[in-house]
Formats: sequence, structure tokens, C-alpha cells
Amino acid sequence: MAGAIPAPVENESFSLMTWSQILHLLPVVPALSLAASDFRHRSIPIGWLIAFGSCVLSTSMLLLPVRTVLYNVLTNILLLCWLFGGVWVYLRLRYRRQANLFRQYIGSGDVWFALLLTPLFALPAYIVLLLSGFASGLFYWTAVRIVFRKETTIPLVTFLSLSLTVCLSYRFYLSLP
Repeated sequence: MAGAIPAPVENESFSLMTWSQILHLLPVVPALSLAASDFRHRSIPIGWLIAFGSCVLSTSMLLLPVRTVLYNVLTNILLLCWLFGGVWVYLRLRYRRQANLFRQYIGSGDVWFALLLTPLFALPAYIVLLLSGFASGLFYWTAVRIVFRKETTIPLVTFLSLSLTVCLSYRFYLSLP
């Protein structure tokens, strides 16, 4: 059969990604935009924060049962209250001033970002995410202080976003066929 068009070869091992696999990566784009803004300017745009919150909420509601999402939010918010309460007590005892030191050391964007992450992760995974973000932020602060000998602040949203990106990329990789 000269001149005949060959039939397409079907590869049974190839399949298109499903929407549930793609949902794992949905919050990554706004998270990385927030990370870049926080690293450069130490502030985050409210529009990107709303986009990030929408992506996280839609991802968690479409991938997890509602009871699981509510449980994750409740347990993770309790953890954040315990952490931020400990920071507040430490700052109160350390500086003994009546001024609001909490706002000087922790930005409201950091708190909002940590709160918006709560639906996506069960408590153990959320603890690992927070610890990896905090540890990488402290490593950055130490490196800048030693190598460049200058004072700097920790862009917490940046390092939490990077930890989130690694975690969601790993989840995406595990969901591939």
C-alpha cells in the first residue's frame, strides 16, 4: 500500500493527566508570586493573597472530603494559636514593654499565609511544612548575617511558599500514573 497514511500508534501506557492531579499544582503559581514579592519588598499584594486562598480552598474542597478539610482547619489553627501565643509570651517576657512587639516581628501577611495553608494539610504534614519553612528562613537569615555581615529580616512567606511548592510538587509526582 504505497502512499497510504499510517494509522496512529496507540500507546496504552500514555494517559492524560486528570484534573485531580493538576489540582495539586494549582496553588503553586500564586504562592511563588507571593514568595517573590515578599523576598523583594517584604510585603505581599492582597490580590495574590486572595488568589492563593481561592486556589488552596478550591484544591482542598475538590480533593478532600468536607469533614477532613474542617478537621485540618481546626487542628492547624489550634497549632498556630499555640505557636503565635508562645511567641507573644516570649516577646512579652523578653522586652517587658507595653508596645505591640508582635507586629514588629511577625507581619500580618505571614499570619494570613499560614492560616490559608490550613485546609490543605493534616496536622503532621502541616508541622513538617512549617518547620521546613522556618528552618530554611533561619538558615537564610544566618547566612546573610555571617556572609554579608548585614542585618536582615526573614521573608517568612517566601520560605513557606518554597516549602509548599516542594510538598505539592511531590504530591503531584506521587499522583502520576
